[in-house]
Amino acid sequence: MKNYRPLILQELSVALPGLRLRRLRLNRHLPEVDALARHAHPFSQVLCYLSGRGTMIASERRHEIAPGSVVLLPARVPHSFEEATGRRPLCLVIDLDLRGASKRGVQVARMALSSDAAIRHELSALTRLPDPNAAECRLVVGAVVLRVADLLLRELEFLPRRVEQAPAFVRQYDRLLQSAPSEREAIGKLAAQLGYQRDYLNRIFKQATGQTLRQYRDAWQLDRARRLLRERRAVGEVAAAVGFADQNYFARWFRKHTGTQPKTYQASRDGR
Repeated sequence: MKNYRPLILQELSVALPGLRLRRLRLNRHLPEVDALARHAHPFSQVLCYLSGRGTMIASERRHEIAPGSVVLLPARVPHSFEEATGRRPLCLVIDLDLRGASKRGVQVARMALSSDAAIRHELSALTRLPDPNAAECRLVVGAVVLRVADLLLRELEFLPRRVEQAPAFVRQYDRLLQSAPSEREAIGKLAAQLGYQRDYLNRIFKQATGQTLRQYRDAWQLDRARRLLRERRAVGEVAAAVGFADQNYFARWFRKHTGTQPKTYQASRDGR
């Protein structure tokens, strides 16, 4: 995250039915700390890793953490973190009271690229405030933190994903992806149908969605792959359904975007 500076928002006291936001912190792991000892909190936490890698151990299970990982830790769940070599993790932490978190248990998800970009934009606005904890900034800060929490809880599937009316060419791309998820084929067809050069189409598409055509395709494929795996479809069948002729390449691509193999993801969802 460019122009990064630590951010600590104490005593937010932002409350809605079933949700109370306590604190928000954005900080990088300290140079002298490569592991966080096992501990627990009397409140729930949502953690969003913007950079860095490592392993989180929670409820006796190991979860591989990568940039874009989002974690829901219910109250009183013991957890620890082992940092991988390389860049120190930059982590956004929201302390909150969340109704129903204990029933769901520990949740780990990978953010869509659009959500990652939106969260970075919101945090950048907060870090530009002279003093985010000042009384005159409370309304702005509260609104930003609610938007960030909303995005993260939707990525964790704790809240339903929003259904928004997209521009006609975005809906057209969705239909093409459903019939021909291969990037080159779908983008080429869309550009031909609209009469646009590919570069120009990519530019207006990003203005409308915050993503390039390829990034949108990746998010679409990932969402569809997750849904099919939850339906207990064979990995080869899922790979073909989202546009991959090679099952092994699909497995590597899925791991890159989620931090886990398709079969492992499927088994963890079945266990839940």
